[in-house]
Amino acid sequence: MEGRRQWMAEGADLQVGVTRFDGCLPIAGTFRSVGFHPAEALSLALDGHAWTVSVQAVDGPPSRPDAIDLDIRFLLARGRAAGVQAAVRLVFRDWSEGHFVLMPAGAYDGNRFETRTMPYPPIFRDPDDLRPDLPVVITDIPRLSPGSGPSRIQLMTRDLSTPAIGFLHGQRDRGFWLLADPATRAGDSGLEIEESPDRSQAVLSVTAPGIRYPTRYTICDMGHPCDDRGVDLEEGESIAIRLRIIRFDCPSLPDLFQVFSAIRKDLSPPALRRPSIPLSAAWSLLEDKYNRDNWVEAKGYYGVGVDENWQVGWVGGLMATLPLLAAGSPLSVHRAGRNLDFAFGEGQSASGFFHGCADPHRVFGDHFDDPGKPWHLVRKSADALCFLARHLLYLRKARPQEPLPDRWLQGTRRVADAFVRLWETRGQFGQFVNTDTGDLLVGGSASAAIAPAGLALAARVLGDPRYLAVASAAADAYDAHYTLRGFTTGGPGEILQCPDSESAFGLLESFVTLYEETREARWLEKACRQADLCATWCVSYDYRFPPDSTFGRLDMRTTGTVYASVQNKHSAPGICTLSGDSLLRLYRATGESRFLELLRDIAASLPQYLSREDRPIGSPDGRAMPPGWMNERVEMSDWLEPIGEIFHGSCWCEVSLMLTFLDLPGLHVLLDTDQVTVFDQVDVRVASTDPDRLVLEVANPTPFDARVRVLAETRAGMAMPLDRLACLDWPVADIPAGAVCLLSVSRTTGGIDPA
Repeated sequence: MEGRRQWMAEGADLQVGVTRFDGCLPIAGTFRSVGFHPAEALSLALDGHAWTVSVQAVDGPPSRPDAIDLDIRFLLARGRAAGVQAAVRLVFRDWSEGHFVLMPAGAYDGNRFETRTMPYPPIFRDPDDLRPDLPVVITDIPRLSPGSGPSRIQLMTRDLSTPAIGFLHGQRDRGFWLLADPATRAGDSGLEIEESPDRSQAVLSVTAPGIRYPTRYTICDMGHPCDDRGVDLEEGESIAIRLRIIRFDCPSLPDLFQVFSAIRKDLSPPALRRPSIPLSAAWSLLEDKYNRDNWVEAKGYYGVGVDENWQVGWVGGLMATLPLLAAGSPLSVHRAGRNLDFAFGEGQSASGFFHGCADPHRVFGDHFDDPGKPWHLVRKSADALCFLARHLLYLRKARPQEPLPDRWLQGTRRVADAFVRLWETRGQFGQFVNTDTGDLLVGGSASAAIAPAGLALAARVLGDPRYLAVASAAADAYDAHYTLRGFTTGGPGEILQCPDSESAFGLLESFVTLYEETREARWLEKACRQADLCATWCVSYDYRFPPDSTFGRLDMRTTGTVYASVQNKHSAPGICTLSGDSLLRLYRATGESRFLELLRDIAASLPQYLSREDRPIGSPDGRAMPPGWMNERVEMSDWLEPIGEIFHGSCWCEVSLMLTFLDLPGLHVLLDTDQVTVFDQVDVRVASTDPDRLVLEVANPTPFDARVRVLAETRAGMAMPLDRLACLDWPVADIPAGAVCLLSVSRTTGGIDPA
């Protein structure tokens, strides 16, 4: 234990202190070093007030042999203090700019990238940026400076998916993580890192309450006036800060992410599941909504949101038509086919890439200043290719006697060929291309990270091995240029190249798909690394919204929601725009439970954000979203809308929920161990077991009937990849609203019957 504390303290100085603020400006403070062996309480004096600070340091649990837990209490022993902040600092004197700094969903490599300052929505405007070798370029966001001089990031714990800050000391192969509680009695806490001007020293701080000064971040702007304030305390009141500090051998950057994936919930109480609406009932609302509000009869397509705008990918597009085709009513199936006809007609350009957008009057591009410019966010065609291949695979499985429409086959081949040409001429897919010619406009980024998945599936559908070869080469390049550097960029089209979650999950889909198509183990190694990176974007705890906010009144839970990017600092219901079933497929291939648990959290969080007639979700202007609408905002941060509020609007997360219904079982049962993982909104317990069957008690506490699909298998069965449309074969259990049913699962066939 002595060695653990010595290892923890090596190169670091632990300090505690109190600062007084005038508004949001610090005007007086006092700090003392305490080390990791405090023998007695410390006394601090500030502005005539007496403070007593007690530090309790204990070794972490056996599961965390490299951890120390700190409980630090700041007691105001005498006087009344106004506008104060308590803080714990760790001062590192063995520092350099080469340290990789990670604040989950807030900063990747400290966000030390080239910066362009421009209003929202940002787009590349400088001709010097229109080049294939563009380095990572970000907007005006919280970041460490890549040069000398001042360098500081101040974030609130709520700005992060997990209240944590970590780094890799590459020269010494050592990693570090600091975990903190998200709040104290003083309010939401702050997490900060400040480097000395010469980068030889860094200070990591946990503050209560968090105060960002002299300015704070709003969308694309670090210059918003600070409106944070300190807390007022009466004599005898106190603030308690709890931390876990972990230092460990870390020979590579992926090890930093893997440790985080294991510890991200260490300080969080178990998330309380609150079933809302079963996936099958949510699907019914969403299908009705899409045919009621999204269908544009004049052009024969499903729009995005509720306006008449069509997009091929990113925020819905051809991802939406797959569940409508595979699980919809005859009307939905007919309209899904017309939507594909539009995509392969007016929606596809001469180059083979798709136009980014359309309305009833025209097709247009992805340049925000001038939609007439032939700019195309290549991520959109990458999404389209992946899901077009899935459409065709579905049709072959469900309608084996019907020939696939030649127009659809040739259109899919044309977009696959466009990606092959781009790779062969540029050695990358870039971020923006010329829609008409297919030439690269803006290089760099992992915008098209899902393209290797699309090409690999196209190779199977179209029987062309070139596609698989390019998919493999491109995925290897993405791994080297992004995963192994600790971030991906360029998924959303309006963040320049800020690190983001959308490209991260797109790349995970590519790695898992390549493993399934080739059975080469190297893709599993890459997929595991990528999944741990994806976990940094997923909220690991339930944030407490202001009680008078919309989400506070609805008692919304945030565990499993997904932050969008380091620019757009909101969490969201689900992954834009995927179900995340790649995590289930990766779990089946590896047996690593952390991937299954992450997917369970994501899937479980989604349905509560669906507006319903019996539980409408409203915006601050007093308008309630109609049934079937979902909004992308889970506002834990104050970057735009008020915390706990939304704007009145229908968003892409509806598609994520539709795909979750299509792609995931309601229950996953591992017959070897009687392990049951619940993705649907039901409660399950094992009622009895015998050598032939497993009996489950399934309770539906919601006011909606549930049709729950069950995937029951053995560990040996998990060695075989799932068919991409396996969901069509899963048995279904009908659980009426409010009912408790017994379900018998056969250990030999995985079939189910009422018990």
